[in-house]
Amino acid sequence: MVQQAQKKGAPNHNFRGSTVDGEREKFDKNELRIRYSPVAWGMPFDEIAYSKFFTVFLQHANLMPWDTIVTTESTYLPSARNEIHNMYLETDFPFLMMLDSDILFPPFIVERLMAHNLPIVGGWYKNKNRLKKYTPHPIVYDFINMNEDGVANFKHREYPGKGLEKVDGMGAGCWLMKKEVAQALGKSPYDMNKGGEDLRLSKRLMDLDIPLHVDWDIPLAHVGVSWV
Repeated sequence: MVQQAQKKGAPNHNFRGSTVDGEREKFDKNELRIRYSPVAWGMPFDEIAYSKFFTVFLQHANLMPWDTIVTTESTYLPSARNEIHNMYLETDFPFLMMLDSDILFPPFIVERLMAHNLPIVGGWYKNKNRLKKYTPHPIVYDFINMNEDGVANFKHREYPGKGLEKVDGMGAGCWLMKKEVAQALGKSPYDMNKGGEDLRLSKRLMDLDIPLHVDWDIPLAHVGVSWV
């Protein structure tokens, strides 16, 4: 991964500082915030592009010159996700950071997720339903069963957990996926014919025995949510 980053302009991995009086001054790479692994940022823009998203993205993403952004004009979310996924498969980038345009995230989200070294891992956020009869809940789910029509039934979590946890399903608005996961899923893995596209993909991961994790220590804002 370091060599791939260097091909795209990353600095020498063995030199992480500045030259003072002819001597190499070394610093910890976390202090310099240099990320050597290139990331493809996949952003499926919906009908609304929130200005808050772009403000937070530019402030918090810690973009590297060797990163790339993959996006689409499609407003139908599964199609947009599939276009981004398929374009990503054609690249040599080791990571895809899927990020919805209504998600606000804390600084260094990629670095924090990457530190887990997991196939696919994400932060969490609450549902967006504003009806009073619904209680806000994390978009994180437990698998129940498959019904006779082939629809996977999931039940949402009532409350957030703690730390890092393997889960059955979660929203796809902010997760980091390794290249081998994308390859195992194949082309156009997002589908809403029998459920939400993120839960359909979560079930695909279950069938492929690829673990999905949520980091409960990374809460995200879901723009448009009217509660806290």
